[in-house]
Order: sequence, then structure tokens, then C-alpha cells
Amino acid sequence: MKNIILIGMPASGKTTVGKLLAKKINYEHYDADRYLEKNEEKRISEIFSEKGEEYFRNLEEKYLKELSEKNGVIISTGGGAVKRKENMEELKKNGIIVFLSRKVDDIAKENHKYRPLLQNIENIHKLYGERIELYRKYADITVENDDTLSNVVNKTAKILKEKKFIYQGDSE
Repeated sequence: MKNIILIGMPASGKTTVGKLLAKKINYEHYDADRYLEKNEEKRISEIFSEKGEEYFRNLEEKYLKELSEKNGVIISTGGGAVKRKENMEELKKNGIIVFLSRKVDDIAKENHKYRPLLQNIENIHKLYGERIELYRKYADITVENDDTLSNVVNKTAKILKEKKFIYQGDSE
């Protein structure tokens, strides 16, 4: 069974949709950022401030490779996972890449108390501009997160079934 990999901007819904989709189709779910934090016993913000982005990206690459070796799981990546080609090549080996797309204005409406990169609309636009082509390039499927969570999860499951990435028996 192939993995389902969710990519997209921070606050695009990757973790929430990933958890709900996992329940719906009976897959295990992994949030790559939480997986890294658990294994390192440190918050990502601490890793960034103590060791810098390059060190964090090296850890992210290590743990994404580990997760990509699992079978039949959903992996919600961090928003910047697409910044390294190696990450995406590794994830694609045994996975279907789903770009969870969300409008910048909708991302900006969320509470970003714990997301320093999303504190202002200019920064969200900057990140979006830097990453949008990478999300599009690596995606096998694009799903717009522009509806209720339930509808977005159902839409994602339907597309995965239609493309034969999951089977009818994988969900109700």
C-alpha cells in the first residue's frame, strides 16, 4: 500500500485533514513535525533558535526518510519539506503526493500564535511566493482546502479512489 503524503503551506490543514482522512480510510497518521520533535525531545522552535534552519532541515530530511519507509500511512509534512528535492524524491518512492492548497487570505485568518513565520500577511505572501511552484511541481494531486473539513476530507478520499491510489475497501 502506498503512503499518502500531504504537502502545502503552513496552516493549509495538512495535519487536521491528515488525521481525519486516516480515520476515514483506516490508515495510520504521522505528523512529520511532531515525529521529529518526539524523536529529538525538543520543539522545532528551539531547534531553529539553537542550531539554525540548516540543522533543522537535516533532521527533517532524516525523519522524512524514516517515515517514507513505512507502508500505507498518511504523512503530514512540514510546510517547508518541499524545499529539499531529496525529501520529495524519497517520499515519492512509496507515496502519492497530495498538495493541500489553501488561499493566502484563509491562511491569514487562522490563529498563528505558535507559528512565527505566519504572524503577518506580508510574510505569508512571501512564503507562498517562494513555495507555490514547488508544491505544484511535486504534487500528484491537488485538493483545494476551500470547504468544510468534512467536505475536504471526503473530496480527498474520492480523488484518491478515482485515481486508484486507495481501494473502495479502504473506507466506508
